[in-house]
Amino acid sequence: MPNAIPVITLAGTPYERGCILGTKMKQSIREFADTVTAVHRENNAWLKASRDPLIAFCKRNLGFLEKHSPELVEEMRGIADGAMLTFDDILYLNTFLELEDLRAPGLGGSILPDALWGCTTFNVTSEATADGRAYIGQTYDMEKYYEKYLCVLRIREDNGPDQLILTFAGILGLCGINAAGIGAVINKVVATDARPGVIYPFIMRKALAAQRIGDALGAIIYAPRASGLNYQLAGSDVAFCAETSAAWYELLEIDGSIAHTNHYLGRTMRRFETANWLSHGGTMVRLQVATNFLKKHRGAITPEMLKELTRNHTNHPRCICAHGFPGESENTAFHTSFGVVMDPEAGWFEACPGNPCENEYQRYTL
Repeated sequence: MPNAIPVITLAGTPYERGCILGTKMKQSIREFADTVTAVHRENNAWLKASRDPLIAFCKRNLGFLEKHSPELVEEMRGIADGAMLTFDDILYLNTFLELEDLRAPGLGGSILPDALWGCTTFNVTSEATADGRAYIGQTYDMEKYYEKYLCVLRIREDNGPDQLILTFAGILGLCGINAAGIGAVINKVVATDARPGVIYPFIMRKALAAQRIGDALGAIIYAPRASGLNYQLAGSDVAFCAETSAAWYELLEIDGSIAHTNHYLGRTMRRFETANWLSHGGTMVRLQVATNFLKKHRGAITPEMLKELTRNHTNHPRCICAHGFPGESENTAFHTSFGVVMDPEAGWFEACPGNPCENEYQRYTL
């Protein structure tokens, strides 16, 4: 299968699941842990970041994680043992998006004005689609470096719904669906109230362990979060777009569909936006392009159309299908790591590694 993302089935206790992942993806996880500091350093030269202080930053969250989800802490211990790494190595990998906050003015870093942009998410309810089914998806944009660590986790649960997770090797989860018909995606916003707390992969996995959409939403908005993100949820013929900071949240109104990019839209949340963390208007362009597309095709939207949206190049290279600037290294070039379109109720998503304009989507099922 061309462009196939590796699929690992995880079962057993949380520790056993982690051991399976660590063992099967050992080479990728070890390489990821060994090289990611260079990515943080190249993107935050102002801080002169080195591994030890970055790990110390990550460990500020550990007490919150142990209280919030001890089973996921055990899963990380299993990943570490399976990959023959330390627990700190795996915690470091899982805190990758919170480490992005260190780049923002006012939170410790100095932004790279010509390089940084981010994800585009979309959430389409059944009333806006051609077949009466709800779809949710996104482009996930990071430094090009991250793409090679993509994998799919098929998680078999004894006491909850099975899950299908898209992630990077060694990280608990980026986005996904579960057997209860719930789907979840995210895009980054940088809030001024970032603090020690629960990191994003824990919140994602907790939401996707829920049997009910309301419990999934609660896992997001009531968690003692470490940082700001926008979470989109779909399931049971309802949908949510939850803008969060570390301490606050706002649910945005959804009229058939909604798109979101990397700036706050809610009146409550605008006061938490870190000034100038994105020093260009690319996030506003992507939001307008995606919103106009969803409005134009309301009542006729299909998965194929949503995949076409993920290939959009308006405002290239700071576009929905993001590309780095010519001459940038993979450590600094912001780029679409994957595109994904999900049908949570049907139990599948279609994912494309790298740029959707260049690579093919493949279907993955629970």
